[in-house]
Amino acid sequence: MNRTIAVRPDSYGWSLRIDAQEGALVFETGGQAEATARGLAQRLAQAGEVTDVLIYLQDGSLAGRLRSTPQHPAAQVRCAPPEGQPPAAA
Repeated sequence: MNRTIAVRPDSYGWSLRIDAQEGALVFETGGQAEATARGLAQRLAQAGEVTDVLIYLQDGSLAGRLRSTPQHPAAQVRCAPPEGQPPAAA
């Protein structure tokens, strides 16, 4: 299941909501909210969740989208030498 984290302007600063939940985190600046959203997305990806981070401008328009995905397990396997063989010389 894809997760969505949205950073939007709020009457008290900037809000961060995960999956349109009723509760939100509120930050003084958009940069703080965006940094937290990116960190959450990275942790969710490490836990196997695909996460979209949506960043909105003061006027409510979409400024950008970041997709954080889990690393493909095969990518880690390719870095190791085949069983029983020494690592290749650098």
